[in-house]
Amino acid sequence: MHGKILSGLGQAQYFLTREGYSRQFLERLGFVPFPGTLNVLLNEPFPAEQQAIKIEGFSEEGRSFGECRCYRIKLNGIEAAVVRPERSRYPPELIEVIAPVKLRALGLDDGDTAEITVNSISQELKCRNQ
Repeated sequence: MHGKILSGLGQAQYFLTREGYSRQFLERLGFVPFPGTLNVLLNEPFPAEQQAIKIEGFSEEGRSFGECRCYRIKLNGIEAAVVRPERSRYPPELIEVIAPVKLRALGLDDGDTAEITVNSISQELKCRNQ
């Protein structure tokens, strides 16, 4: 599937740097994401039937942080994940992508087209067993 790069609200850095999230991302995705997301407006709804990786909600400094679901993807061939916060109001065509690298530093600008490949659990297990 393909989508167009968009600017976000700039709030992801705060959430991605919370220890409760970053620890779970490392445990469950295998990486600590760069503190920011890349927003992509897909040309079709993101396939929610894929196996989600659940990130639990937690409390930190007297504030509660909600759970989210992650989906392993490749964005232009780079290992990444879609993050779907429980409290999100985004339409199914708009995704937030996290990766262990700053995706914008790879020359991705607003309006550019990105290729998204959804990794299934069976693909993941096959890769791990090889």
